[in-house]
Amino acid sequence: MKTAETINVVCAELGITKADLAKQMGIHPSSLYRKLARESMTLEELQNCLDVLGVTIEFNLQYPDGKVRSSQANHEMLLERMDLLEKELEAARKAAEFHKKSLRDLRTELSSAVGYTELGMRHGYKAEEYLEKIRLVLTNVELTIAYALGEPLNDEPDSEEPENIEALAGKRVLLVDDNELNCEIMKEVLVDHGLLVENAGNGSEAVAAVKANEPGYYQFILMDIEMPVMDGFEATMKIRKLPNRIRANIPIIALTANPVPENRERAVAVGMDDFLVKPTNSARLLRTLAKFQ
Repeated sequence: MKTAETINVVCAELGITKADLAKQMGIHPSSLYRKLARESMTLEELQNCLDVLGVTIEFNLQYPDGKVRSSQANHEMLLERMDLLEKELEAARKAAEFHKKSLRDLRTELSSAVGYTELGMRHGYKAEEYLEKIRLVLTNVELTIAYALGEPLNDEPDSEEPENIEALAGKRVLLVDDNELNCEIMKEVLVDHGLLVENAGNGSEAVAAVKANEPGYYQFILMDIEMPVMDGFEATMKIRKLPNRIRANIPIIALTANPVPENRERAVAVGMDDFLVKPTNSARLLRTLAKFQ
């Protein structure tokens, strides 16, 4: 495993961003990103990095939740956490098994529907409508299974971060999503690479934020499609109609856990610039943003 990959894994496990790591090392975050990307850290810098991580590990072992307490109290708390994690893992396994069975049943129904079309053109339109519904359900179930098993959901393979990733540092992103967990995951990735992130819980809040700030304040908008109050499609249309061209032309990337063709087509129609399937990996997210620099 490369040095950069090792440090990324350790930082993720410890809950520390590389920006914080750089500050504790006494260097600028962009300098650390560059050195990790190029595998160009000196032995002295690597030792400094290991010293900082070592202090964090030692602190986490002594005070797992950041609070000072006795060793016995820490031990009991860690045992409770392990028990909770085991229960969550078992629940995830049961959910995955349930969805796998559902998928098998649906595939059987799909085969029956295909056979139904062979009965003749007279019943063809009914079979076609039924097939489309089955395909949609299959897509959603497969996505759910992949998410439960921790598998990537996008069709394209994972790849390295963009070469011009350093240019993203300091850029401001408006992250529009009503799911707090999704926001936390994406925000951590973005902040970890030096971007500034602001949140909006729905499309109406997003439009208000764009209007309230000066033109050019946001360089990117990550827009969830399905949200309460105002969805991502309507919010995008309102932003594209703003009289100020700088505000109206902010790159908007659609986010969705339901990548059916209808959503992709409508995203293009309302003026969205790109399309990401949730959950997305960090490399794909950063590559997408880098395209609009």
